[in-house]
Amino acid sequence: MQFPLTKVNEFFKSTDAKEGITSLWGDFGVGKTTLSLQTANIYALNKKKVLYIYTKPNLPFKKISTVFESNLEDVIENILFIHTTNFDDIFNFVFNLEFVVLDDLKTKKGTFNLIVIDSMTDLYRLELNSEKKGKNFILNYRLNQLLANLVNLKQKYEIGILIVNEISRRTQEGQTFEVESGGNVMQYWVTNSIKIERTDAANNRKFILHRGNDNISFLLNSKLTKRGFE
Repeated sequence: MQFPLTKVNEFFKSTDAKEGITSLWGDFGVGKTTLSLQTANIYALNKKKVLYIYTKPNLPFKKISTVFESNLEDVIENILFIHTTNFDDIFNFVFNLEFVVLDDLKTKKGTFNLIVIDSMTDLYRLELNSEKKGKNFILNYRLNQLLANLVNLKQKYEIGILIVNEISRRTQEGQTFEVESGGNVMQYWVTNSIKIERTDAANNRKFILHRGNDNISFLLNSKLTKRGFE
């Protein structure tokens, strides 16, 4: 997968890092959507097809036009935006996505090179209910299926998968830890992760990169500008 930051690309060069899907996670407003749009922009500029699934209430038209400003006409024809605000809809869409890929390959149209889901667990969390354990069990099962389908697309058709995710907090032995929303389900399926954190400087961000199953992490700082990270 190609990102707009050289050091991030260098870190994820290894063979193990190429095997799974990548999550991009962090607190609200740290720049997750900006980085995912920059990544989509790189693919589209190289004439590679991108599927961008957005699950929040309103598509970020202003942010899209800002990130793509200098080359909007060149890239927009290579990016398909899907907007959904219902967990059932995103589940059904991803569940049937392989049929779309196979049809593209059969008709030689060329299929997607990158799939972005922004954000992965927002709609899932809206459906959760502490008083309805049976419903929560079904939701966890469907989230597992959804992620399994994405991993299959990654491994079978070499499609890059980037999942944007939120922060959740877990308390263990009196200490509170930040983890990805989706808990153990996400931990099982996600191979590589990029966590973005704020710093004391308003426009600076800290990146915490985690690669594969080798427990190797890497820290770097980046500046968030109007056009994105640099």
